Amino acid sequence: MAYDDEYSLNTQSGTQFDGFRHFSHIDSGKFYNGTTGAEIEDESCKKCSIHYWAEHGIAGRAVLIDYWTYAKEHGKSYDAYSHHSITWDELEAAGKSQGLDIRPAAQGGDIQVGDILMIRSGFVETYYSKSEDERRRLGDRKHEMGEGNETVFAGIAQEEKMLDWLHDCYFAAVAGDAPAMEAWPTKDSK
Repeated sequence: MAYDDEYSLNTQSGTQFDGFRHFSHIDSGKFYNGTTGAEIEDESCKKCSIHYWAEHGIAGRAVLIDYWTYAKEHGKSYDAYSHHSITWDELEAAGKSQGLDIRPAAQGGDIQVGDILMIRSGFVETYYSKSEDERRRLGDRKHEMGEGNETVFAGIAQEEKMLDWLHDCYFAAVAGDAPAMEAWPTKDSK
């Protein structure tokens, strides 16, 4: 009479937004604005819920830093399926090559409070350059925390300069073309 589709999908590897409930501060176990896990588990709780964005959608000015093109033009060859870390200095150089000063407007740059940051790291082009068998093998890699993790991706570097810049720019959202925004897995234990 009828058949239902059943999917098993890690939503961290696709188009999605993490809400402020996604991951707590490790030491305190609390989420944004002190929200607790017990509050989130209460179905009537709307604190830190992403549903507010869904009610009206997201619209804003986006800034694209095309690091992938910059890297190729400057002889920086890497595989997006590797742990290539894109540093702030490299993003700054990529921005300059596009005529963009990636500093916040308050510091004389082009980034406005509330901009949406998008970084092209080359994942999509790399994905389509692989054979179907290679894409399947890469998609089936072991993904877990700690020893034995085989899943790695290029992304932004986990460095103080990057953290300071992301904070100082007050981006409304960040997006990229890879399954992870940061180089994955983290190599920094801080």
